[in-house]
Amino acid sequence: MPDRILVAGATGGTGQLIVAKLRSLDHPVRAFVLDLAEALELLPPEIELVQGNAVDPAALPPAVHDVRAVICAIGSRVPLGDNRPERVDYEGVRNLVHAACDAGVTRFVLISSIHVTHPENPFNRFGQILDWKLKGEDALRDSGLIYTIIRPGGLTDDPGGSPIQIGQRDTLKGKISRSDVAAVTVSALDDSRTYHTTFEIINAVDPYLPDDWQAHFAALKTDRDLHGRL
Repeated sequence: MPDRILVAGATGGTGQLIVAKLRSLDHPVRAFVLDLAEALELLPPEIELVQGNAVDPAALPPAVHDVRAVICAIGSRVPLGDNRPERVDYEGVRNLVHAACDAGVTRFVLISSIHVTHPENPFNRFGQILDWKLKGEDALRDSGLIYTIIRPGGLTDDPGGSPIQIGQRDTLKGKISRSDVAAVTVSALDDSRTYHTTFEIINAVDPYLPDDWQAHFAALKTDRDLHGRL
């Protein structure tokens, strides 16, 4: 079985930290990137790079070939145009999910967002990004893959290590550092208690220690146990 992990969106603020965390644990990493020159500048030289756009299904087979898991941290940065949320946060995620299935990959972790079930949220004015992120989540849930969907709060560049609160049913409000999102993502990757779950994460005053993943993940319910889509 291959041990390589594919990180899609590896040059983004969160994606870079996920790559660094994986490498600190000696996981071999392949990065799927939109801009090769940017990736050569931002990512460690030992990282294998595959260039392409997730909105183009033909670009994905080389990215997902011979990997054991996919971590998807892609996201639209513009409300309109070819890389608008509909194309990236829905179609791009869906394409990557389908490519993973076709390649025999079984594990998929998706970084989504809090408030995706709240279309009235002002953030949704950005190209209906919350609506499209929810559709991307649903494409993953329907795929048959062993998935985890992580919904971070508003992203900050604060140092990691602050207390983390985990919730479900999309009721949390708050922010979280990209570093802590990366830590949660990598910790969840091989923890079976996160399989087929959707959960929100924020930095908050909380009784859990930041690295107390045993307590965090033990409290999770699967999407099936929560009776339907979140």
